[in-house]
Amino acid sequence: MFSAVSRSGILNAARTPLHRAIAGQSARAFIATPARRTVEEPQSVVAERALKNRPISPHLSIYKPQMTWVLSGLHRNTGVLVAGAAYLYTAAFGLAPMFGLDLSSVAVASTLAAAPTPLLLAVKALVSGSLSFHCVNGVRHLVWDSGKGLNNKGVINSGYVVIGATALLTGYLTFF
Repeated sequence: MFSAVSRSGILNAARTPLHRAIAGQSARAFIATPARRTVEEPQSVVAERALKNRPISPHLSIYKPQMTWVLSGLHRNTGVLVAGAAYLYTAAFGLAPMFGLDLSSVAVASTLAAAPTPLLLAVKALVSGSLSFHCVNGVRHLVWDSGKGLNNKGVINSGYVVIGATALLTGYLTFF
């Protein structure tokens, strides 16, 4: 925590330079200094909470899962997964000739054709599910950016639409 200290004492934080000018006061220079705390104070708070078997800070495990924050976290995670996979494959494709590897489309297609069907379906479901959820939920965010569906009922209903559309797209992309 920082406190504003002037040469003549603590400045009134509620008073802006405009207020000081109107009141005829000159703006005074101040130095931001850290609030004085002892080294033992944070440790005592942690120790006190440990004795009461209380968490130091709340975690997701204490909250009831709600569609809003679950879909928000899933949107972020699928974005990282899809972008990370694309970056990783692009880097591998660019570096493969240096290491004598063949990542041409023919080599990748023949490797995937030799893979067992359950493994291939699982990989296709993971990739298509992540990509379709992120795309459909991205459209949901674009609708929100236009100012539509921002009330609780609209957010919940659009969440169900995202889940349904994701299931349909994932099934289609996985099996066809």
